[in-house]
Amino acid sequence: MAHRRPVGRHLVLDNQAASALLRGPQAERRQVIEALAAADGGSVVPSAVRVEAGWDRRARPAGSANRLVPDDAALDRHGADRAAELRASVAAASVVDACVAVAAEHAAVRGGPVEILTSDPGDMAALAAQLDGRFEIRRL
Repeated sequence: MAHRRPVGRHLVLDNQAASALLRGPQAERRQVIEALAAADGGSVVPSAVRVEAGWDRRARPAGSANRLVPDDAALDRHGADRAAELRASVAAASVVDACVAVAAEHAAVRGGPVEILTSDPGDMAALAAQLDGRFEIRRL
C-alpha cells in the first residue's frame, strides 16, 4: 500500500513581498519569513517579480533571500500566453500581477492551497477568480 504524502500549502511572492524579503522594514520582512515557514508545500518567486524587485540572485545581499526562496517561476511560451490572457481579463492587472497569477496556478496543480502574499489584494483576487485551484490572498 503506497503512502500518500499530505499536500502542503504553497506560497507565491509578489513584488512587495520580494522587496520586503530583500531590504524591507523589519516587520514586513518578518511577515514574509513567517509565510515562508508556513509554506510546507514550497514557495516560488516569479522571474518577473525578481526583476521588478531588483533581486539579482548573484549579488551578495541576496544570499539570505536565495536560501529562503530557492525556486523561480519562469514563464515559458504557454505561461506567457496564459499571463496575456489573464491580463486581458483583468484590466487593472499589471504584467507582474499576471505572472504571479500564472505561478500560483502552476503551484495549484500540485494540490493544496496556494497563498499569494501581495500588497495588491484587489487585483490579485480578481486574477485568482480566473484561475483553477484554491487560492488565498494575503495582504502584506
